[in-house]
Amino acid sequence: MTLIELAETVIEPVTVAEARSWCRIERDDEDELVASLVRAARQAVETETGLVLVRRAFRLALDPVPPGGWIEVARRPLQVIVGVTAYGQNGAPIVFGEADAIIERALGVEAIRLSPAVRAVAANGVDIDFEAGYAPGEAPGDLLLALKRTIAASYEVRGATGEGWRPAVLPPSAQDLTRPHRRMRL
Repeated sequence: MTLIELAETVIEPVTVAEARSWCRIERDDEDELVASLVRAARQAVETETGLVLVRRAFRLALDPVPPGGWIEVARRPLQVIVGVTAYGQNGAPIVFGEADAIIERALGVEAIRLSPAVRAVAANGVDIDFEAGYAPGEAPGDLLLALKRTIAASYEVRGATGEGWRPAVLPPSAQDLTRPHRRMRL
């Protein structure tokens, strides 16, 4: 199973101006740095929770297709299935409509269920294009606060790493905010 993000550019849930205000940065000569910290913080929060803070397009490539056609998706909330392409015995693509892949939500799990028609012809795998994430302005407030706290912590330690090595530092106060949104597995 391979998950590919199709969106090249993302409109971040926190703007550079909001991040600068939160971090009390008054000058604008570090906007590029702040933008990279916003991006890294969003990625860190999304990785921690499995939630997509800004609605984006993804492709899920499966080979083989699970026997029951039930695929748990690592990115949520699932919004819409855009398309399904199965690959037959000879590798030729067979395009199906979005009705042949249904979004299922049960017991806190978000999954996609493939129709029997897709499973029958998908000898060489299937690609499912879908959108996941919150609409602009709808991301949970506690996750946006975790994002801002992560940006601030990362800004404070920015000199500890090189230009290309600025991962977001998820401080304990941000971890506390993300904890209720993490999907726990038994």
